[in-house]
Amino acid sequence: MEDSQESLHEEVDRLRREVARLRPWQESVIEEIRNFTLAIKHDYCQVEGALTGVVDRLTDLEGGTAADRGGQLPWSLRASERDWQDLTAWVDWLRAHYVTQPHLHIAPCWPAHGGVVEELAALWSSWRAAAQRDADPDRVGNDLTHWHQNLLWPTIERIRLNYPIAECEADHQADPPAPPTDSGALTTVMAEAAAGRRRWENRRFTYGLEADAPYTPHRPGALWRRLGEDWEYLSLLDWQWHPVEEHGDVRPPQEADLHPVTGERAAELEADRQTWVRYWAHYGDEADHRAGEEPTTVVRRRRSPERTYDEAFTAANVWAPTTAVHDFLDPRPSGPPHLVEIDRDEAERVLYRVCGVLGATEL
Repeated sequence: MEDSQESLHEEVDRLRREVARLRPWQESVIEEIRNFTLAIKHDYCQVEGALTGVVDRLTDLEGGTAADRGGQLPWSLRASERDWQDLTAWVDWLRAHYVTQPHLHIAPCWPAHGGVVEELAALWSSWRAAAQRDADPDRVGNDLTHWHQNLLWPTIERIRLNYPIAECEADHQADPPAPPTDSGALTTVMAEAAAGRRRWENRRFTYGLEADAPYTPHRPGALWRRLGEDWEYLSLLDWQWHPVEEHGDVRPPQEADLHPVTGERAAELEADRQTWVRYWAHYGDEADHRAGEEPTTVVRRRRSPERTYDEAFTAANVWAPTTAVHDFLDPRPSGPPHLVEIDRDEAERVLYRVCGVLGATEL
C-alpha cells in the first residue's frame, strides 16, 4: 500500500514537472495564435477595403448614362457650395496643423488652380476614409500611417513640383491657358484603335454573305459571322452585331449557302451602309412611267436578318415605313405602284428634283 502511494506521488511529481516544462511552449503557441489572428484580421480589413473600392467603382460605371453620371465629372464641377466650404476648411486645417518647410507650403490661392483643386480634393477624400477606418475599434491596420507616407507628402511635393502655384508666393499667378486637344490627332488615334479592334475580331471569326438572287457577293443580302458554334448577324437596322438567340426569331444560316469572305472584306462591307440598301423610283402606275412623268418619290429596302424594312421618302422630308415595295413585288395586291430600281446617286437626283432635298439617302 505504501509502495503504491509512493509510486502515485512520483507520477504526480513527474506530471507537474512535465506541465511546468510545457508551460512556456504553451504561452508561446498562444502568442503565435494571437498574432496570427490579428494578422488575418488586418489582411481581411485590407481586402475588404479594396473590394469595397472596386464595387463602388463598378457601381459608378454601371449607373446611368454618360450624360448623367455625376461621378464622371471632375470634383470641381460636381462639388456643391457646401463641398467647397468643407474642402476649404480642411485645407486650412492642413496648412495650419502641418507647418511645413517653405518649399512645401500650399499657397492661399490654391482654389484658382484647377489641377491643385483636384489633387487636394482627392487627398481630402482619402484622409476621410483613412480617419474613419482608423477610428473603428474593430479594425486593425495602419491606414493613417499609409495616408501620411504614401498620399500626403507625395501629393504636397507633386503640387509644388508640377503646378505653377509655386510662383504664387507673393501674388497669385493665373494658370497659363492650355490649347485644346488636337482634334485631328484624336480622330486619327480613334480610327486606328477601331481598325485594330476590327483586325482582332477578323482573326477570331469566320465570315459569310447571303448572296441569293437578286443579291450578289458585291451587293449582298446579309452578313454573318461565326465563332465556334455561335452565330452573329449584322443588323441592317441598327448596324450592330447581334447573337443568334436559341429561342429567337432569327435562325442561323446553312453555312453551305453562304459566300465566304475575308475579315477585311467583311469590315469594308460593314462600313459601307449603302451596300445593303436597294432604291426604287416610285410611280403611281406603269402608265405614268411610260409617259415619262417624274417619279412621285423614292422608296428603299433593307433586308435585315431580323426583318425586312421598307421606307418611302415623304412630303414631310422624312423616311417613313411603306408597303409600296411589297405591293410591287407581290402580284396579288390590286393597283400596285410601279417601281424602277435605281442606284443611290440616282435616288439623290430624284429626291432633289421632286423634293428639293440633298443628302436624303444618308443612313
